Amino acid sequence: MTSPMLCALPKFLCQGQCLRWRVAVRFNSSAKSRWLDRQKGDSFTREAKVQGLRSRAAFKLMHLDDKYHLFRKGSSQKVLDLGYAPGAWSQVALDRTGPNGVILGVDILPCAPPRGVSAIQGNILSKKTHELIRLFFSKHFQLYQEDQLHKDNGYFQHMLEQELEGLIPDGSKTGLQIDRSKVEKTPIDVIVSDMYEPWPQTTGFWNNITNSAYDRMANTTGVAIKDHYMSMDLCDAALVTAIDLMKPGGSFVCKLYTGKEDKLLESRLKKAFENVHRFKPSASRNESKELYFIGLKKKHKVDKLKVFSE
Repeated sequence: MTSPMLCALPKFLCQGQCLRWRVAVRFNSSAKSRWLDRQKGDSFTREAKVQGLRSRAAFKLMHLDDKYHLFRKGSSQKVLDLGYAPGAWSQVALDRTGPNGVILGVDILPCAPPRGVSAIQGNILSKKTHELIRLFFSKHFQLYQEDQLHKDNGYFQHMLEQELEGLIPDGSKTGLQIDRSKVEKTPIDVIVSDMYEPWPQTTGFWNNITNSAYDRMANTTGVAIKDHYMSMDLCDAALVTAIDLMKPGGSFVCKLYTGKEDKLLESRLKKAFENVHRFKPSASRNESKELYFIGLKKKHKVDKLKVFSE
C-alpha cells in the first residue's frame, strides 16, 4: 500500500523513493546473510553456545585474563563490567573470581544479568550512576528482604535510587540498610569495559539516569575514523570511572577501535597506572580494528585533570 505522504509527491519522486527503499532492503538482507554465514562458521561462536556463554566475546576476556591475571579465583574481588550487555564478560568475571567475587554490570541499555551477577541500567557519564555503584559495593550495604530481588540475580536498582534520593531512612525495614557515612569512595578492584557492542532493545525503554539511551548508544558504523573517535570517548568515560571508583593497585581493561589517537589514550593510561599494555586477543576477528588496552596497578592519588590535560 502506497504511503499517503508519497502520493502527495510528484510521481518521479515516489518512484525514486521506492527504488531507494528496495535497494536498502536488498542491502540489509545481504549484510544480514553475510553476518549469519560468518557466525555459523566461527569456532568461538559455536564454543560459546556449547559452554552456555552469552556471546563469543567471553573468550576475549578469558585470553586477556590468561595473559595479565586480572582475576583471582576465590577472592573477594569487586568487579565492575561497563557496557556489560549481553553479559558474557560478567559470566567470565564471576567464574574466575568465584565463589566470593562480587560482579556488577552497568549498561545504558536494559539487559537481565546472568545468574549470580547484579546489574543496574545507567549512563556511566552520570555522576548519579557513580554514586549508585559506590552504594552497591559498600561494605556497609546489606539487603535483608531477598523476596524483593529478582529470583536469579540482584537487579535492585529501584532500591538504590530510593536510597540515593533519601527516600529510605537509614536502618529502615523496607529492604535496604546502609550507613551512608561509611560508603567507600574507591571500592572496586577491577574494571572491564567492552562498551560499543550493539545490543537490541527489548524492554525498559527509559529510566531516569540513562538520558535517551537509544539516541546516545554508540554502535559500530563501519566508518573506521568515526568508530575510532566514538570508541575514544567511551574509553575516556571508562578511564574517568576507574580514576573515581577504583582502588589503588586495581586493574583496568577497555576496548578501542584503532586510529591516530591510540597514543593519546595510552599516554593517559600511563598517568593513572604503573603498567600499560595493548593486546589483541586471538578471539578478535582478523579483520576487526578492535584493540584492548590493559592498565595494571592503579597509582595512588591520580589527578584526573592532569590525566586529561594533554
